[in-house]
Amino acid sequence: MKNKKNLVLAIAIFGGMLFTVQATNIIDLDGQTTNKIEVKKRKLIKNG
Repeated sequence: MKNKKNLVLAIAIFGGMLFTVQATNIIDLDGQTTNKIEVKKRKLIKNG
């Protein structure tokens, strides 16, 4: 019984660590995105 409790506790701690790492990765990716619009210059082609 004691061994089973230790296993459940270890799995819970490991799952919590994985969740924390995933959450920090998502937050870092959100900081890299920007709403800046890139404007490209158009080339005007003259006829003839």
